[in-house]
Amino acid sequence: MVDGGHDLEDAVRRAARNQGIGLQQVRPLLATIHPAIAEYRALFRPQQVEKLRGQRELARQAMRMFEEFRPRLVGALVRGDGPFERVRLLLFAETPEKVAMHLADRHIPWRESEIELHYSGGRRLARPAFLFVAGETTVELVILEAGSHSDPPRDPLTGGRMPMLDTAALDTLLQPGTG
Repeated sequence: MVDGGHDLEDAVRRAARNQGIGLQQVRPLLATIHPAIAEYRALFRPQQVEKLRGQRELARQAMRMFEEFRPRLVGALVRGDGPFERVRLLLFAETPEKVAMHLADRHIPWRESEIELHYSGGRRLARPAFLFVAGETTVELVILEAGSHSDPPRDPLTGGRMPMLDTAALDTLLQPGTG
């Protein structure tokens, strides 16, 4: 997974399928995966540790640019468990058009997309998204309704709340000696 550029969800699903077991049987082991990935990277792939830090810095800049939309960092950069080519932010807006206007006001070229997120009760919902490129990184802005804090996206592997960081939590993670 670390060297192949696969995300954790795909790697876990593939491993479970190869072993002939269900995700329910794998879930208790997930807590051991993140520390093992971090240890492996620190020992054998220090360049990936630096890339992770750089991508988190880029995420922080993007979060500050979109602070009026209460951004939350989600995905591989939160736990450092997957490829780092993408920064995914959840933004809370009354309408997707408000985010599009924000991008246009800053002369950022973007394209529209949809991202499917998991929710409680096994629901999967498509959410509008805007993608733009910053350097060599794709930044995905996934738009959630302004009042949707009571029904947050779920982690597709654990079924629990999707791990996410607000700007303050990301700032703490980026302090020297952490993350």
